[in-house]
Amino acid sequence: TLSMVNEDTDVLVLANQISFDFDALNDQGEESAILPNTFIKAKNYDWIKDEVLFVVVKAYHNDVVKDMPSLKLCGKSLLDWVSNAGSGCERKVIEDCENIIDRVRSISTDKKIIAVFYSDTPLLNKATFNGFCEYFSSRNMNFLQLSRGFLVKTDFLRSGLSIAQGAGLDDKNLMIADSAKTLAYMSNVLYSKILNYHIKNGVIIYGQNTVFIDADVEIESGTIIYPNNIIKGQTIIEGGVVLESGNIIKDSIIFSNAIVQNSYIENSKISQGKKIEPFSKIIGQEI
Repeated sequence: TLSMVNEDTDVLVLANQISFDFDALNDQGEESAILPNTFIKAKNYDWIKDEVLFVVVKAYHNDVVKDMPSLKLCGKSLLDWVSNAGSGCERKVIEDCENIIDRVRSISTDKKIIAVFYSDTPLLNKATFNGFCEYFSSRNMNFLQLSRGFLVKTDFLRSGLSIAQGAGLDDKNLMIADSAKTLAYMSNVLYSKILNYHIKNGVIIYGQNTVFIDADVEIESGTIIYPNNIIKGQTIIEGGVVLESGNIIKDSIIFSNAIVQNSYIENSKISQGKKIEPFSKIIGQEI
């Protein structure tokens, strides 16, 4: 499970929330637009969790969505997607402000490096974050400006020296969610990663462009999913389950070898080997 320190509230990710294996989304095999593969594919990033403070700045685009950081894509908020890139590190959330350098300077930490990213870059992943850290460290840099965020040595930040911000290192995974068009694109990218993750783990999915699976859904190998299925929330589906077309399943457990046909299931448990007939509506039940 994930937990994240927030200077204004307490915990953003609930202690009992199912933790999706984001590291297994095949991000490690992706090429970066600006970082050499030698950095992206480096084997040992253990130093990062000990030396880097991961800071997420709440970014607002009120002309798109009023509460942008809380907007959900594939079952997780933009803020959560960005935070997941820093899993393993100490993480803090701060509000955006006019002088973000001064705001970050005021953070109390014993970490050697502070990495700052914005909540409107949900395509940021752990591989890209690790690559930035390796790039920064291998060149013994004091400050690395990114197209959306920056890395800085804590001692340099507190030295009082002026830090100039301008055009910085860019990467496709720092695309900004600042319009309906970019949000739609990001949603498609994330859904595709989730589907590929489950397929890699032995889930058979037909009609992939009509199947939508949220990030915290767990599905065992051997499950068969037919077109036009929506699986949301913290759902668990055991092996051997067959989801015929037309189901909406939310926050439920479907035990092994069950068959579900064109039904709505929410906050429920479906027993092993149970067959759910078409047009069933099951809410808060164990059957």
